[in-house]
Formats: sequence, structure tokens, C-alpha cells
Amino acid sequence: MRDIEEIKAISHPYRIEILEAFGDEPLSAKQLSELLGEPHAKINYHIKTLLNAGILDLVEEKVKSGIIEKYYLPKAKMVVIDKSILNSGVDSNVAQTLNQASISLFEKISDDFYRAAENNEIQSKHVRHYNQYYLTEDECRELMDVLAEKLGEILKDKDKRDRENVRPYNITIMGVPDLRREKKMKK
Repeated sequence: MRDIEEIKAISHPYRIEILEAFGDEPLSAKQLSELLGEPHAKINYHIKTLLNAGILDLVEEKVKSGIIEKYYLPKAKMVVIDKSILNSGVDSNVAQTLNQASISLFEKISDDFYRAAENNEIQSKHVRHYNQYYLTEDECRELMDVLAEKLGEILKDKDKRDRENVRPYNITIMGVPDLRREKKMKK
């Protein structure tokens, strides 16, 4: 993503969920509504936002029983915010938008985690937590870049649903400043 309007469009956890519902085949608002168990009108509203921001493409229109059904696909398989936005002189509006996008993503991840935990689907082998590492901002960014590159290699072609014995997993890596500990260090 290179545009602040694109980032604003995904600054809603539900839109992230819509994007994640897509596989390789186009989906209609009706299909998304059924997949996500949400009202058709709600799906349509969010699809229009994603379409207007250029995140979704309208790839096909079919007439079914006299009704035009529109089919969409995301323009990209994953959402990545271009470094040029992060490295540019970020004004407070851009920073607020980036923070809201991050919060939306975290809320989506949290919902997925709690849902899996409530269904006894979280296993300790699936969760890694490393704390009390003291890094500069550049070191943290470098670590995240290296991990993203390695994960990209490992996960290449792992988005295929038709393989045997697969289930969907969300993989999350976060470098989050520990502000409580930092505050204690400054005292």
C-alpha cells in the first residue's frame, strides 16, 4: 500500500476479515455474506469502501434471475504498507491512520486468538513469546524484515486450500515496545 486512502480503507477489522475470506476464486457479496455470516448490506458497504480505495477489483458480472451479481478479488494476496509512507516525514494524520490500521489488525488477530482459545485450539507449540530484548527502532525493523523474508520463503504456496489435511492458520509476528518496562527504566 502506497496511499493513505488505502490504509484508511483497511483500518477496520471487518474489512481485513473480508479480505482474508478470499481464496484464488472471485467471490460475490452474497457469497461473502454467507461465508462470514453477516448481512448482505453490511458486506456491500465494506466492499464499496475497499473497491473505491483500489484494494478490491471487480472482475466479473453475471446475470442471475435478472439480478446482476458482481464478483470481486483482492488486488494483492497480502497487505504490506510501503516503506516510503513509513519513512516519509509522517504527519500526525498519517501516523494516526497507520496506528488505526495496526489496531484494527491487532483486534482481528485478538478475536481469532480468543475464538481459538475458547474452542481449545491453542497449543503452546503454536505460540512463541520473547520478551525483555532491548533493541533500537532500526534493529527491530531489521529483525521484522528478516523474519518476514524467511516466512515468505517457508510459506510460499501454502495458501492453497485444496491440499490434504490443511486448515487455515494466521501467522503473526509483532515487535511491540514494552512501554511499562521502559517507563520503569526511566525512573
